[in-house]
Amino acid sequence: MTSREPFGQGVRLLGIVLLLAAIGGLVIWTGASPVEPMEQEPPNDVEVEPDRASYVGESVILGGEVVETDPLVIATEASGYGRFTVSEDGDTDRNVDGDLEPDDWVTTYGTLEDEETLAAERITVQNSGETRYMMLVSLVGGLFVVGRVLRDWRFDLGRLAFVPRERARSRGDSRSEGGRARTDDGLEAPARGDRGD
Repeated sequence: MTSREPFGQGVRLLGIVLLLAAIGGLVIWTGASPVEPMEQEPPNDVEVEPDRASYVGESVILGGEVVETDPLVIATEASGYGRFTVSEDGDTDRNVDGDLEPDDWVTTYGTLEDEETLAAERITVQNSGETRYMMLVSLVGGLFVVGRVLRDWRFDLGRLAFVPRERARSRGDSRSEGGRARTDDGLEAPARGDRGD
């Protein structure tokens, strides 16, 4: 006995297309809208670096690699250029305690005092070891899920759906077919109670 789908394959295909269109539209809408509708995000290093003078006195967000620690100097470009001196005071908020080291990656928020100095209100340090750990755990978890899906499910083109795979029978399992049992080596033997005398 086979079960029929209540709406058919055409409706399922239409639903998939509509969901993909909705996801694509939401991605575009999210990328085009500001983080908060009433407040624009402060300019970042990509905007500030080419024209530093026009952002003096404004709140900015600068991300970069630590190149010096006393005083704290960050480079916003991978080549080591785009340097800013970050001044801290007792009110500066940091997400980690202790001293920063060269090659640490930081994101700083504060006011650009002059073309080379940022008075930091908040400094966020991103530890490279934590990032590698997070990526490794995500990769292992993703591979585990993909492996389970490929092992237990298959895509049926006729029904346009994922369906469970048929389970392989264990070697000790036997199946009765028409009064005969199938043995492990594939030969048929008389089923119990069926004597060939």
